[in-house]
This record gives sequence, structure tokens and C-alpha cells, in this order.
Amino acid sequence: MRKYRKLKITDKKRWGNNYLSLFFEDKEITDKVFPGNFFMIKVGNFYKNILPRPFSIARVFPEKSVFEIFFQVVGDGTKILSEYNEGDEVEILGPVGNRFPVNNDKKNILVAGGRGISPFLYLSKILKSENIDFTLFYGGKSEKDLMFKDYLSEFDTIFITETGDFGQKGLITEYLPEGDFNIMTCGPDIMMKKVYEFYENSDSSVFVSLEERMGCGTGICYGCAKKIITPEGVKMVRICQEGPVFDGGKVVWDE
Repeated sequence: MRKYRKLKITDKKRWGNNYLSLFFEDKEITDKVFPGNFFMIKVGNFYKNILPRPFSIARVFPEKSVFEIFFQVVGDGTKILSEYNEGDEVEILGPVGNRFPVNNDKKNILVAGGRGISPFLYLSKILKSENIDFTLFYGGKSEKDLMFKDYLSEFDTIFITETGDFGQKGLITEYLPEGDFNIMTCGPDIMMKKVYEFYENSDSSVFVSLEERMGCGTGICYGCAKKIITPEGVKMVRICQEGPVFDGGKVVWDE
């Protein structure tokens, strides 16, 4: 069984609007991690015992053996993690989970909502370096929710905000292109469901990264199980083991 390892925080960035990034240095991880993978991080402290939390890989800088996790403070676990500083150690398990399937024969469309941008930060870098055709659609409520505008400006990125204070105005699903694509999406369930429905009757493939509360990240607790259509029928499938990336057509969305 995989074990947790202690890694030291090498840098920390506060983005505003309760968004943060933590950076770590580990060559073993940067050599093998791929977009879609995630980490389990123990976030308990002396005063409060909290189950580990899952965090997607964000940017990776292989030349420096540095990787980043990006998150928003939304509860006790992320609040405690936000209080860690450069030089502090955290216990990390990973990378675990499967990866987004890149298609070399179709154009790849990446659709990110809010903090769902995390896996596409590194994926965009990989696709560009390998000259694979792609466009990234990155949406949020307002400009304050689009943390990586400068970093993503070197890629084919379309920004969308509900307020219209940056990029296009409206919902991200209003700007999706029609056609035959390889779609990869990460963000709120309602957004991913609408992305799948938009392409449901086309020849496009749609892959979604599901997010559920996880207690262990190793498949033991079944806390992250979700209904998925399998060859044997609808079953409760562990996201941490069989996912987090699934064929959108196999997800039971209305549950």
C-alpha cells in the first residue's frame, strides 16, 4: 500500500478571494505526475482531527522538480492548510488516480470552471510542448476567480466571466464550439453535466474529473463512491480508485 510522505512547503502564494497555492519540491513526483492525478494531504492539527483532503495537481515545473497545489478556502480542512507556511511540512499521498486522455487525432477542448482550472495548467503546458491542437475555456463568476490569466496568456485560452468584467460575458457553456472534439472538463458538477449534454449527440468524447469528499484516497472507506454505468449495470464506483476522470456518458448525473 502507498504511504504518506512528509514534504516541505518551498513557497506559498495568496491569490486573493481565498485562493492559495502551495509549492513543493520532489523529483520523484514531478517525473511521473500527469494532469488528472491528485494528492491526499493530511490537514489535521493538534486542536482538530480532520480527514485527509484531495487536491489536484496544478502547475508542474519539471526542470526545478517543483509542483503546485491550488485551492480555495471553503471549509475547516482548507482553512487549516491555508495557515501552513514556507518551511512547514505536510504529509502527502500520491500522485494517485487516473489521467485525462489526450487525443492526437482530434482537437482537444479543455473546459475549466473556477478552481477546476488546476489540472489544465500543466496539461496546457504539455499539449503546447508536444504541438497538440487544443483550446482552453476558462470561466468564473468574475475576474477575481480567474487566478492564472497571465500564465495562460501564452496558450489558446478563452476567458469567460458571468459579470463580464474580464473576457467574454456569460456562462462558459454558452461559448462551447460545435464539432467533433476530445473534451476534457473540470469544475462544478452542474457545469460538467451541461458540457456533456452539449456534446451528447455529437461524435465528441467528453471526459470529466469528478470531485467528491474522500476519507482515505486508497479505496478502503468508500466515502467517494458515485453511481457510474458499467458493463454490469449501474454501480457505486470509488472515484479515488477508478477515477477521478470518467467518460461523461457513464456518469449518473441526476443523482
